[in-house]
Amino acid sequence: MKRKEIKFFIPLALIIIILIIIRLSEPEEIDWSYNFTKSGTTPYGGYIIHDILPDLFPDSEIINREVPIYNVLKNQYFYKTNYIFINSYFAPDELDIQYLMFYVSEGNNVFISAFNIGGKLADSLNINTYGNIFSDDTLSVSLADSVFLSDKEYSHRKGNFSSYFSKFDTSNTQVLGKNQDGNVNFIRIKHGDGNFFLNTVPLAFSNYHLLNEDNSDYVFRTLSCLPVQGTIWDDYYKAGNRFSSTPLRFIVSQDALSWAYYVGLVSVILFIIFYGRRKQRIIPVIPPLNNSTLEFVRTVGNVYYQQKGHKNIAEKKITYFMDYLRNRYFIKAVTFDNEILKKISEKTSYPIKKLNNIFSLIEQIKSSKIITEAELVKINSQIEKFYERTR
Repeated sequence: MKRKEIKFFIPLALIIIILIIIRLSEPEEIDWSYNFTKSGTTPYGGYIIHDILPDLFPDSEIINREVPIYNVLKNQYFYKTNYIFINSYFAPDELDIQYLMFYVSEGNNVFISAFNIGGKLADSLNINTYGNIFSDDTLSVSLADSVFLSDKEYSHRKGNFSSYFSKFDTSNTQVLGKNQDGNVNFIRIKHGDGNFFLNTVPLAFSNYHLLNEDNSDYVFRTLSCLPVQGTIWDDYYKAGNRFSSTPLRFIVSQDALSWAYYVGLVSVILFIIFYGRRKQRIIPVIPPLNNSTLEFVRTVGNVYYQQKGHKNIAEKKITYFMDYLRNRYFIKAVTFDNEILKKISEKTSYPIKKLNNIFSLIEQIKSSKIITEAELVKINSQIEKFYERTR
């Protein structure tokens, strides 16, 4: 590493170390996001409610499921069981709702707590939910005295406790609870041999509010509507479940891992910027050597041509031609009769008629003391054509 690069990286490394120390010394921020999963230990997680299910349904099997309703119910028949869904929003697709409706009609019970219950389920049950406003004020909810024999109001601070059912079928619905404004937030809908229990205050079932003794009484009374029997806990339709997250969600959600990820990412970018280029000197361009032999031949040829030494040039051309035949085709004859020409033609695949023309012209040049420029051009042309054909 060069000295300049070291000087650059030292202050950068110091800045990163200082930022990490500052970050580690800061108090950990509280995560107030909605996460109703059984492993969620944040304020709005579902760890406590899942942990106390055996107390709510003693001597009953607690079944955890992390797949859609369709996958849970398609291959197994359930009878006299409960299915619990707690989430901020609940609206499965049409196929899931078909299986869920059949599940309830066969004598099972479904408990759903969500700010909003929509989609095909809302259409099938003829309901509408309204309101999803977070408030820091203290709000209260209550349970129906006629059912729970209690007119106690349960106060909650920080959260959304104002959602309610703006529409439901009064002929087929039993009101089980209301909010402080008198709006219905907990109902029971009979379907076949089973029941739907619908609630719009899911935060009451979160860790934060279950730690309040009064509110835990609300949760116990609410879930007491369900019979003590085998219970399925849904962990798929959750805001914080691992199936709805991106591959980087867990890394980013953890402070230490997120800092390591971002520092590593910045380091890779800096490495590409400063080390991505080639670390070697420029390769010099070496010009090819001039062919001095070729230049010499051209010079000699020009001298002969300018002095009108046509016969001399032709003889050298002929000498080179004979040497070519001798070295390439092993033709060492002194005289070239028809038999020799036929042999040359067989070895070179050159027409014997054209070979006759070449050697006739050669004999003519050898027997002449002086030849014209036209004769020189002619013999040169015929020999060059022979080279082009045989090379």
